[in-house]
Amino acid sequence: MKAVLDTSAIIEAFDRGRSDLLRELVESYEELLIPWVVVYEYTMGHRLLGRDPWARKQALEELGSIVWMEQGLLLKAQEVDVELRRKGRPIPFSDVLVAAAALIFDAELVTLDEHFKEVEGLKLRLLDGRR
Repeated sequence: MKAVLDTSAIIEAFDRGRSDLLRELVESYEELLIPWVVVYEYTMGHRLLGRDPWARKQALEELGSIVWMEQGLLLKAQEVDVELRRKGRPIPFSDVLVAAAALIFDAELVTLDEHFKEVEGLKLRLLDGRR
């Protein structure tokens, strides 16, 4: 099975000393997919903290495959966004893109964010952020 990694999972694995989680992710999934928006959010956070964003970007590229925006992903993101808005349960746009990637690739979404439960048909693996 493939996994799409959300920013919260990346932070948990890389920045909170969870080498056990990182190892488990690599061993449990045939492919790790990282949406471009996750790369942006994660490296932007490091830039804001005065850290080298390029080193973090390289670490993500070594961990998995970066998923770039393309037409199918754009259309799936619109479907997800419209569905959530109609239910009165919108989620942040970056998370709409992450959920759409998981749906497009038929992958499990690995995250700490429970609001992804709102996305119909999403395979979800919620991590416990408490150590």
